Amino acid sequence: MKIDSILILAAGKGTRLRPYTADLPKSLLPLGETNILRNLILQSKKYFEEATIYVNASYLAEKIIGEIASLPLKIRPRIIWEPIPLGPAFTVTNHCNETKGNVLVLHGDNFFTDLTYSEFAKSINQNYQNVSILLCHQRAKQSARSQVIIKNGIVQSISESSSSDLNVAQVGNHDSALVWSSSGAIVIKEQSLVNFIPERGASLSPNLINYIASEQELFLEKCLGTRVSIDNEKSYLEAVQICKVSQKLFDRSL
Repeated sequence: MKIDSILILAAGKGTRLRPYTADLPKSLLPLGETNILRNLILQSKKYFEEATIYVNASYLAEKIIGEIASLPLKIRPRIIWEPIPLGPAFTVTNHCNETKGNVLVLHGDNFFTDLTYSEFAKSINQNYQNVSILLCHQRAKQSARSQVIIKNGIVQSISESSSSDLNVAQVGNHDSALVWSSSGAIVIKEQSLVNFIPERGASLSPNLINYIASEQELFLEKCLGTRVSIDNEKSYLEAVQICKVSQKLFDRSL
């Protein structure tokens, strides 16, 4: 499957990561010798070489622009600057309808190990042909931020859990059943959103994802490797530790 463009969503303020994000966009938080955004850009260019990469920016946009300007010209993404954040659903819909191609959308707080990214990129490149695909991983039900319902590998719907719901579940419910949860990456087939009207400020899930699932086949791609959504201090430190271990293993191999 040909991916025409990759959109990395990096406009959020990262309020749950304060004080780390007091003067730094969440996507620029350091991970060893790199940072979240640079890691996603390098992986995207490595495994989808022909795709044009875009990054949307709003909060402390000048720092994201400065980071991108420091990259070699051949891998430098294009900037979508939003003086006032439109919201992920609005940004993605505009981009998909303007570019008119197959779009891979990545949340800018995602950390994938190189092996994990390469595995789902390989599957997209080899196993699919012009379809929409939702990358998902399995989590215990009580700690899953989203729950994906599937039938024969096709996404039927997705629902979200609020932070308060998760806190109650973690304290009072020991249900360890595994469910499929969104991994913050979706391939949107060209022309999928021409009739979709997003709400300003809305996220991709559940409305945009449910719209695609109701209008066409939305395939579930399993994320079996290491992936971290860096949305709080605990997850950030987890990603930092994974990078340290990976760097040590790389150094030993030299």
